[in-house]
Amino acid sequence: MGGSLELFHVNLVSLILTFAVFGTLLVILSKYVWGPVLKALDERDNAIRDDLDQAEHSKEEAQKLLKEHEKAMSDLREEGRKIREQAKQQAENQKQELIAAAEIEAEKIMQKTRQQLEADRLSMLEDVKSLTVEVAVDLAQKMIVKEVDKDSHKELIKQSLSDIEAAYKKTA
Repeated sequence: MGGSLELFHVNLVSLILTFAVFGTLLVILSKYVWGPVLKALDERDNAIRDDLDQAEHSKEEAQKLLKEHEKAMSDLREEGRKIREQAKQQAENQKQELIAAAEIEAEKIMQKTRQQLEADRLSMLEDVKSLTVEVAVDLAQKMIVKEVDKDSHKELIKQSLSDIEAAYKKTA
């Protein structure tokens, strides 16, 4: 048991020297080391704060740029929609112009065709009139030359009508 008490035995010189070394070390550390360490820690703290502030500023800038980009995209979409609408309207206008021009051209062709048909009809009527007159004159000559009874008269008229019909078929 005596040995275990020796562990708790305190040497006064050792104790004073230990406190003196500790105090000297504390003074040296506080004067030469503690200041620069605290300064370095403060600088690091300030650098981190500056970096965080810069990051926040960058985030705000990015948000601002994102909003500007979204607005620009929205404006471009709207402009694209307007361009499409204008193109559709322009195409519709051109379509209506083409249809109107085609209708006018068709009406001109129809009018020309009607005029041509009317001219052909009048020409045919003139031909029929001429032919009728010729047949009537021929019939009158035959009737004058020959004295005709009722049956002969009917026969001459039938013959003349057949001649008119044959002449009409030739002109048609």
